[in-house]
Amino acid sequence: MGQRPVTAQDREWLATARRLAHRSLAPPARCAGALARTASGGHAGVAIELDTVPGLSVCAEQVALSAARAAGEADIRALYLWLPAAAGAHPCGRCLQVWRELAPQAPLWRQRGDGQPECLILAELLPDPFGLDPAGREHPPSNAAS
Repeated sequence: MGQRPVTAQDREWLATARRLAHRSLAPPARCAGALARTASGGHAGVAIELDTVPGLSVCAEQVALSAARAAGEADIRALYLWLPAAAGAHPCGRCLQVWRELAPQAPLWRQRGDGQPECLILAELLPDPFGLDPAGREHPPSNAAS
């Protein structure tokens, strides 16, 4: 993944994301906290899992990115995600797509439990995305059948 050194400021943002995880509405093994960092500060997100309709659950990073956008922030500089060590794969496919649409240039710092933070770069995780090109035309991934 991304070869960026973690700074003291990055560790502070991750510590905040960890504190936010306690606000999650999810089983303890899947609680997660996230921050979308912009020029004006951090926009919080927590995991929300609905017992009655699991498909409507949202991840912390989606909530943080949406909160930044709702606050009028388009220049998201970095994402920070803390989750329990056994939380599974993060970011999920939906998070990758939201990240791609709202902050494709921003690195994501992920920390699992007390482990070492790691820097994830979207282009490495999603090298051939499906979506719209800059002109707004839909295009399939390059490996799609013609």
